[in-house]
Amino acid sequence: MSGIERVCISVNSVCNLKCTYCYFFLKPDHLPGLNALTAEEIGVILRQCQAYSVRPEVDKRIKVNFVGSGEPLISWAAIRTAITRLHEDIPDHRLRFYTVTNGLLLKPAVVAEMKALKLSPSVSLDGPAWLHDRTRLRHNGRGSHADVMRGIGYLREGGIPVAINTTLNREVVGNLDAYFDFIEEQGFDKVIFDRLVDVPSEHAVSGAEFYAALRRIAELKEERGLAHLEIGNLEAYKRALAGAPDRVCTMFGSTCGSGFHNIIYMQRDVYPCGRMFGQKRWVLGRYDEPLEVFPQRMAELVGDRGCGTARSTDTEGPAGPDCLIERETPGYDRGPRDQFVQWYGLRSTASGLASRAR
Repeated sequence: MSGIERVCISVNSVCNLKCTYCYFFLKPDHLPGLNALTAEEIGVILRQCQAYSVRPEVDKRIKVNFVGSGEPLISWAAIRTAITRLHEDIPDHRLRFYTVTNGLLLKPAVVAEMKALKLSPSVSLDGPAWLHDRTRLRHNGRGSHADVMRGIGYLREGGIPVAINTTLNREVVGNLDAYFDFIEEQGFDKVIFDRLVDVPSEHAVSGAEFYAALRRIAELKEERGLAHLEIGNLEAYKRALAGAPDRVCTMFGSTCGSGFHNIIYMQRDVYPCGRMFGQKRWVLGRYDEPLEVFPQRMAELVGDRGCGTARSTDTEGPAGPDCLIERETPGYDRGPRDQFVQWYGLRSTASGLASRAR
């Protein structure tokens, strides 16, 4: 596929949680403000995405993910209305809808609407209560775990598969065995681990720590015989090593695609990725512009190759380019990532050979 693969939409900049590691709210002055996108404005974005998706070089549906600097379900009425109108006006559209929610506002009626709209949710959850509630707090300082699990229960009752988003902060990295105990007990089938960046050192993990944690996660999955459990990060590396990378983001996948294959609407401004919010250099345009202008403007900023529009194992490694922001950071070291990719590639090859032998 050539061009944009995923579009993120941050509809608002308000949240009903106050997570201690949230990098958006560590810089509140950078946030767009309380003026959330309306249903009509979301509709404009969706129609721009649909117009782009029918270009000859676009060979699969574009993923539209409602996520970002606020809790998307606070704006559920506007999101629901915009998607409903698109379904009615263009029933054969080529968009796929997702959202990442903290789960607190999930109710049976909302779940039923998500199912009817063919919107796939994932829920932010950092493990068992004693671990999750250390960092994912309400504004009154209380933990949110019980309410998140209640929302997950509604999804299960509504027949929607539950995917979990877990932030690899220091607390989780230090308790991966207990985390997997919880995942097994709850019977989860899919987990995506987000790398924590741009936060104080007491929460952040270094590149070396992140890739060491991914390695341990792969080992735990195998040691516990969790063949049914999909780890989104590991699947992304498999696809990249097979020559079909998801060119979106290394914070939870394998390959950076900022500005060329991945964009985010921070309400009405468009950025290459969420890490760039609040920095005027990276504003690619406005919400009502056609999508094809954004990769063109990204190329003007960083050159045609940018995050890597053409694959080169000599300069990028077999899994494609690392995060653009990371590579611009003084002292950047690609070694830990390269070492993980090499280790995981060999492990995947050995596993595949063993499976075929059986």
